[in-house]
Amino acid sequence: MFNNSIRNGGCCTIDILGKAKDLRSNTTVIYAKTSIDDYLDLVGDNFDDFEIQRKREKHQAYKRMKEDIINGALLPTITLAIKPEYVKKIVDILRKEGLTDDLNAELCKNGQVNILDGLQRTYILKDIKKEGYEFKDGQTLLLEFWLEQELKHLIYRIIVLNAGQKPMSLRHQVELLFSTIKEKLESEISDLEIYVEKSGNRRNKPGKFAFVRLVSAYQCYLTKSHEISKENIIAQQLAENTVFDSDENTLEKQFISFSEYLKTYVALDLEFYRIYNRNGSEHNNSNWLADENVLCGFFSALSDFGTSEVRIERITNSLKKLRECLSMATEESDPFGLTEYDKVRTGLNPRKQNVGYSTRALIMNGFKEYFREEGEKELKDCWVAGA
Repeated sequence: MFNNSIRNGGCCTIDILGKAKDLRSNTTVIYAKTSIDDYLDLVGDNFDDFEIQRKREKHQAYKRMKEDIINGALLPTITLAIKPEYVKKIVDILRKEGLTDDLNAELCKNGQVNILDGLQRTYILKDIKKEGYEFKDGQTLLLEFWLEQELKHLIYRIIVLNAGQKPMSLRHQVELLFSTIKEKLESEISDLEIYVEKSGNRRNKPGKFAFVRLVSAYQCYLTKSHEISKENIIAQQLAENTVFDSDENTLEKQFISFSEYLKTYVALDLEFYRIYNRNGSEHNNSNWLADENVLCGFFSALSDFGTSEVRIERITNSLKKLRECLSMATEESDPFGLTEYDKVRTGLNPRKQNVGYSTRALIMNGFKEYFREEGEKELKDCWVAGA
């Protein structure tokens, strides 16, 4: 006889209520109920690690919500996504055995979920517990476990379905996506390491990039713009709506191409670091490719220029030539033309233009010029043309 409520190793108890299927994305969803204490055990102390860039929000309504929770209020359902590497095992158990104790025990394991919807509520619940309040007997939470392993459905679920259900910025949705596939990227791209800046970690070797900066790069790749947030709100909405209108196959194709370009970018960074890592020198530019402006400019240039097969081939040939150029360059050389780049950038007038905006525009236009010339024009000349 199946016991709906099971404690896994003394750390978590949940009641499975049933299951459903999202027919559009073909995703299996399991509905469950648990106590607040057991929910906090399930998500653990590092439940916000995958959110990274999104800060904790402070609204007057959350103060009222905290008071209501202390008084025993039932919260809206919290949506959890099982991390892709754990999905297959859970789906196999569900397919073979149904809603059994084994399934329940597997769902109870901590470290296997990301919070898709309910982060702010989780912050508040954690605060209440830290402050010594005891939740009322019988006070429960409703949970949804989303079981999605296939990348294109996951991207579609996060970027499109979430957008249709509540006002969520494209930025936040890209963060959710990256939080879920971070390990996948690191396993598939040699020498790539994605780190969290708020943990005190810093870049100290090539191939190591801050999570938030890769999020910015992917957002710029999706919108074909070097600007994460445009001053022109209408232009921003039009760019984001283009992404929201994409079907799952288009989004999957975009992510795969981004991943391939990221793989090339990491390879470029390894050589770049070797050439420009001049310890003790004021001209040490070894981290230039890890700068957010450069990431945004480069990846927006790729997507904005690569609008046809002919142009994509030009990009491929350009990047091949750039890698060859870097591999043959000596430590004292300047294959990226950064001396010329600095001169051009120094000429930007902060009184007349936003320097950050102009820098990203310079980098985007410079790389587009390099792609246009199929790598035949030196980058130092492309920076001048890009200005």
